[in-house]
Amino acid sequence: MYVTKKYRKEYISPKKRRRSKEILIVHTSWYEQYISEMLNISKEILKDFDCDIATAPGALELYALALHKISKNGYHDSWAGKNVQYVGIIFLGIVIRGETSHYDLVTQETFRSINVLSENHPQMAIINNVICVENKEQLEARLIKNTTNNTKALIQLINEKSS
Repeated sequence: MYVTKKYRKEYISPKKRRRSKEILIVHTSWYEQYISEMLNISKEILKDFDCDIATAPGALELYALALHKISKNGYHDSWAGKNVQYVGIIFLGIVIRGETSHYDLVTQETFRSINVLSENHPQMAIINNVICVENKEQLEARLIKNTTNNTKALIQLINEKSS
């Protein structure tokens, strides 16, 4: 693709043009070792996309951080010369019942707020990969499979919404 820039044509590589295929990955800061593994899995699967990564203090703050990042029509893409929205968002987080006395509140409010974001931004593919478990053994049994499947589901949803 060529664009005119100061009276000359400049070639823009496919990698640079792909910036409109940006995905927002919002993750919690708790359980750093596990979140790091989730991030690595998601980034590998999403290697054909440009990923913007944001860290929320906890699961309850995921929604507010994502909303902040997509406000004002996304971000400014200097290559396109306009504001561009994310094509997708994936939330990565972990809530373990045994380590918080307010597990039910945290899980319900986290899922509710992510659903609200999805309802208010139907043009975006939004996937919730906040894993809620009773203990670390359950987390370890589910982490790779859930993260892999949910990240692939994000790509499928992006493709479906763009067709």
